[in-house]
Amino acid sequence: MTNPEPDKTQLTIAAYRAVFSPDDAKAKRVLDDLSWFCFENRDAYDMICDRKTSYNLGANSVIRRIRDMLKHKTEPEYKDVISERKPL
Repeated sequence: MTNPEPDKTQLTIAAYRAVFSPDDAKAKRVLDDLSWFCFENRDAYDMICDRKTSYNLGANSVIRRIRDMLKHKTEPEYKDVISERKPL
């Protein structure tokens, strides 16, 4: 059995984790800024303009996507290769 290649989803999750690492102060600063900009912890509803509400909710979907990707676990990487082939 050869080392299976990670699927596209696993690669994407790993990329999100690399960019938005919770241990990195710069990544935390960016996430905090996006949290504010994307209405994560404040009301996105605009009483005067429905378009503004729609815009705000669209921005909110961005931070929700990032947070969701950070919750996912990546599959462990396989280091050892097991071969069932007989030597020639």
